[in-house]
Amino acid sequence: MQQPFSEYIKIIGKGQKGGRSLTREEAYHAMKMVLANEVTGDQRGAFLMLLRTREETPEEVIGFVDACRELIEPEVKTLTPTLDIGCYAGKRRQLPWYLLAVAILARNGYSVMLHGAHEPGSGRLYASIALPKLGLPEVNSIAQAKQQLTEKGVTYLDLSYLLRALDTIIKLRDVFGLRSCANTLARLLNPTAAKFCVQGVYHMHLDHKHCRVNENYPSIDALCFRGDGGDPEVNGERETELFITRNGKTEEVIMPVLADKWALKDKDMKVDDMLDVWAGKANSLYGEQAILSTLASYLVLLKNCAVTDALTQARQLWAERDKQSLPFLFS
Repeated sequence: MQQPFSEYIKIIGKGQKGGRSLTREEAYHAMKMVLANEVTGDQRGAFLMLLRTREETPEEVIGFVDACRELIEPEVKTLTPTLDIGCYAGKRRQLPWYLLAVAILARNGYSVMLHGAHEPGSGRLYASIALPKLGLPEVNSIAQAKQQLTEKGVTYLDLSYLLRALDTIIKLRDVFGLRSCANTLARLLNPTAAKFCVQGVYHMHLDHKHCRVNENYPSIDALCFRGDGGDPEVNGERETELFITRNGKTEEVIMPVLADKWALKDKDMKVDDMLDVWAGKANSLYGEQAILSTLASYLVLLKNCAVTDALTQARQLWAERDKQSLPFLFS
């Protein structure tokens, strides 16, 4: 007897002539079954890898996001940040300098929700590892995150607290040897339905797909760009296309090059180096340009201002930072 989920596998798996992509409704029901553990392990693996082979359409991703948001832990929705940032890639060439841009925002009255996950064996430096060293203690519950958000204006929650089933799928990379659509869905999740959200992607044209998805949620203003290593960090060494979606329409603006030469790979990846730059004890060409470019990009989204104005404000806010305390250690 054919199981109900088999129909979705058949739709996407019948080959180039017989197969087709899922509609938004079909994608919603299929992903809801996957997340609710109503499929076998074999079915889940087949479904995810068939999607991985041909890549998901924007319509499918929208349906998947609908399912994910419906199943988020209800308590999460009691958090009320202004800005949502997914931190899922992890850094492997440069330190996560974008976290210092987040610290500047938090110190200037913006409420920020960070969330991410760990992929086993990736060898990357994740935000969750760096943040405690930067002055933001780890939280182990949604209630603690809510308190931290109230007190500090910023918090970080692991995906396992937001939607454990999606976190489980992300960790299947160790089994498949490949990423799945879960990595895209986590970036798009915006679990608290914050008014503003930032999405860093890695692969070419994935930013365009995110835009098509973002356009279907007009209540959310979204910024998507190809970030360093796939994280929400603008690399000041190259021009970066910023795709900003407001009221269901996307505008493209350019963040210009700020660095006059390319930085070598950071072999040490010591978070202490970030602290020294914050305190003004050391310089990092890549780091400081990444902070300014990233902060300016966030300000373009939040304040709906021109890139030149955002860069001026970013430089001023960076220059006025409190160098005497840890980035996230403030009252």
